[in-house]
Amino acid sequence: MARRTLVGVLTLGIMVGSAEGGDSQTPTRLPAVKSSVPAVKAPARLPKVNSTTTVASAEMAPAEMASAEMTSDHEVPSVAVVEDPPLQLFAAQAVDPPGATSLLSEVPQYKPARPVTGLDTQRFYQSLESLTQQAWPQHSRDLAASLNPLVENTLSGAEMPSDTLASAGRLNFPDPILRSHPNAGLDTPLFAGRSSLDPSVETEGDFSRDFSAHYADDFSPTPIPNASMIHDGQREQWAYDAKHDVATQYPLIQWGREWYGDGITPKGIDWFGPTNLVRPKFYMYGDYRTGVAGGRNAQGRTDNWASRLNLDLDLQLTDTDRFHGFVGPLDNNNQFTRWEKVGDDIKYRSEFDLTPVTGFYEGDLGVLMGASQSRTSPFELPFTIGLVPLLFQNGIWMEDAVTGAAFALPARHSRLLNWANYDATFFAVVDQLNSAAFGSDEHAAQAFGTAWFIDAYGGYIETGYAYVRDRNASERSYHNITASFTRRYLDRISNSVRVIVNSGQDLDKDQRTADGGLLLVENSWITAKPLTVVPYANFFYGWDRPQSVARAAGSGGILRNTGINFESDGLNGFATLDPTAADTAGGAVGVDLIADDFGHQWLLELAYVTPHGNGNPAVPDDQFAAGTRYQVPLSNATLLRFDVMYGWRGELTDVYGTRMEYRWKF
Repeated sequence: MARRTLVGVLTLGIMVGSAEGGDSQTPTRLPAVKSSVPAVKAPARLPKVNSTTTVASAEMAPAEMASAEMTSDHEVPSVAVVEDPPLQLFAAQAVDPPGATSLLSEVPQYKPARPVTGLDTQRFYQSLESLTQQAWPQHSRDLAASLNPLVENTLSGAEMPSDTLASAGRLNFPDPILRSHPNAGLDTPLFAGRSSLDPSVETEGDFSRDFSAHYADDFSPTPIPNASMIHDGQREQWAYDAKHDVATQYPLIQWGREWYGDGITPKGIDWFGPTNLVRPKFYMYGDYRTGVAGGRNAQGRTDNWASRLNLDLDLQLTDTDRFHGFVGPLDNNNQFTRWEKVGDDIKYRSEFDLTPVTGFYEGDLGVLMGASQSRTSPFELPFTIGLVPLLFQNGIWMEDAVTGAAFALPARHSRLLNWANYDATFFAVVDQLNSAAFGSDEHAAQAFGTAWFIDAYGGYIETGYAYVRDRNASERSYHNITASFTRRYLDRISNSVRVIVNSGQDLDKDQRTADGGLLLVENSWITAKPLTVVPYANFFYGWDRPQSVARAAGSGGILRNTGINFESDGLNGFATLDPTAADTAGGAVGVDLIADDFGHQWLLELAYVTPHGNGNPAVPDDQFAAGTRYQVPLSNATLLRFDVMYGWRGELTDVYGTRMEYRWKF
């Protein structure tokens, strides 16, 4: 029976070669591949085949086999069959090998949609070997030992020595991919069923081969190594063996769907349209801070124990629509609920206030319009309206919650300007704008402007413009312009250059409240441990009285990001050097040290401020400061932070302080 099957296989291979070649003397070559594959010559036209014909023994040479007398009851189709029907037939016969009579006897004549190539023949023999192994494991070794040399010599047209059929060893697959596979032996997991996790199965070389060029001229699937066809559950599980649950702090209150919960996203409610389904959920999250401090700032003694509670309230309706609010019930006008030492007395100050700090709606106009028409979003136009927090350039140019509206043009690009990507935001502030340019009156001014964020020219650009209008005194209205460029140089220095310019107030120079500008140059050094050892050096030069567009009282001065000796703690009134940049220059140098396991952080810094001109009475002479900060997590949601600083202020009283803070995030 095995011999009959062998004759059928050989016959189909010769038949396919004949159908491909047309003229029996015309040589046909395979597409170019990296492996060396001999040219394929079409054999002579096939004689008739009788399914009962006795085939010569495996020891016979090909010439003797070709000259053996054969008779037939039917003709073998003169064209090869596509869609691999011989394989389907063979698979069916493999279920009951004793009942199989002929591999090709029941293959219907089929007119192919495209010429059959030698590669089809190769794939047939490759699949034949695989099916033989699965169906008749007891005969597969003998069949493989005889089939592969026979096939290879049949395709190449070469004569085969009589001892070739009996030789054993590695499989010589006609397919160049399998021929180049270093593990294509009979004793490998490809045929022996061993786990593909065995290091002898796949090597780096198996996956470094370029398979893309082998079948460039046909429509066959991209070939892949046979080992990748084996499913091994242990191998699939291996990627997760070293994983473990990470402690996660969930919101204090969560109604509806769990925050980053598991399972399938629930089916939404069709309120606004089928493409903007409602899946309501409500979260309340934030943090609680309490700290003890002692020392002196520019206004006087600061000995207190203060607490602060930040609560974010988020009601999400759809994937793009939400209402969000923020409230600080333990603070009022930047004063926090506290115990403080005043002289020899200890006093308790309650600053309880439930007035919302922010409250706004956020959505996407394109999604809303598309959903109303039962279609997907025709464009993207996110927008917000209400008491909106606006923060640009890390809070340097703007950081405040204002009454107004904003919209954005996201993820654009420009071929004309060679911008790979840019976003543009447009905003209008109609009330509650906080700025030192207008004193403590948050209702005095309005602002209208735009901010752009651009990836281009090997770096990152941030730019913006705002017209700040005084409602009552137009002479105090002014223009606020900014631009910055950030990039990395020599793979060692991360640099950012930022400029803010104020101009336009129609007042005498000594009466102007927003005038001049600020140049900020921020640098960090990329060390051998770029995530855990970060030296930095930041410098500034301010002239006249530069202002941010809007700046909340609790956000500190315009130099807040220059260094920790300019940064307010937002709780205890911790001491700093002058953060206004008015007619001053200076900088901060330091190093940020983080443990290799990110378990704690230690920061050391020196800062310097020097005056130029006479426009800043808070800096009559040079000022120096040394400061340090250490913080360590107690859990995934809590930490302890310690700050110490001392500032020497020429002609003024020195400032200093120590503080300890506990923070719980929820």
